[in-house]
Amino acid sequence: MTLDEAIKMLRESGAPSPEEDARLLFSEIAGVPRHELVLKGTRCDNPELVEAIKKRVSGIPVQYVIGEVEFYRERYEVSPDCLIPREDTEILVDYAVKRIPDGESFIDICTGSGCIAISTLKNTKQTRALAIDISEGALRIAKKNATKNDVCDRLELRQANALDFVPEAPVFAILSNPPYVTNSAYATLAREIGFEPKIAFVGGDDGLDFYKKIIPNCKNALKENGFIALEIGYDQKDAILEFAQINGMHAEVFKDLSGNDRLAVLRKP
Repeated sequence: MTLDEAIKMLRESGAPSPEEDARLLFSEIAGVPRHELVLKGTRCDNPELVEAIKKRVSGIPVQYVIGEVEFYRERYEVSPDCLIPREDTEILVDYAVKRIPDGESFIDICTGSGCIAISTLKNTKQTRALAIDISEGALRIAKKNATKNDVCDRLELRQANALDFVPEAPVFAILSNPPYVTNSAYATLAREIGFEPKIAFVGGDDGLDFYKKIIPNCKNALKENGFIALEIGYDQKDAILEFAQINGMHAEVFKDLSGNDRLAVLRKP
């Protein structure tokens, strides 16, 4: 199979980034050097590559086909048991990395692959974290990623329902990328989304179910100067500001690189 043939197959299948996906699969699955991927007629008949192209043509996300994804400064194993880490979430991690003091503790709610907790631990000094998720499968992936990134000694993984979770001890920060897509909006998402766990996307009829629980359940667990950092949907700023006010907190909302409201940070006045 040539690179041009792979690109054509992916384009005809409706893949949104056929050139990028084809080059990524040639490089990651077959080990074709990057500099060869700019040459016309690059060819590779590796059976694993051919099978990988077929999987991507069927709609399986390229990250699941490869089994790994880069996020922040780390690399993560992914499977259909967990949400694929996305660049939008890096703003949350970057905020935490820059503001959690050395030696402090934090909690990651709805951890999935573990990317938020692990990248925060990896890029801070002597911090500790508790990461929770309702999915046993996701926690298995998170454990593998903690081992891969050498933070197992500073991370506790626990199966728990985020809607019921109340911290047992004070921490400096609560971090979360909870499900925040509405039921109606989920039905309109790209077909690739259907391969990821629906439970990691949908936050109820208004998309706000998890914020309504996380904020009141966690606000009293913050140490002095601590914060709650939440990824939010582009149209949820007003609702989050209202929830903050109701719970006696101050909220600040930051935009992502695309100019959309993406990160809400809540603190006690």
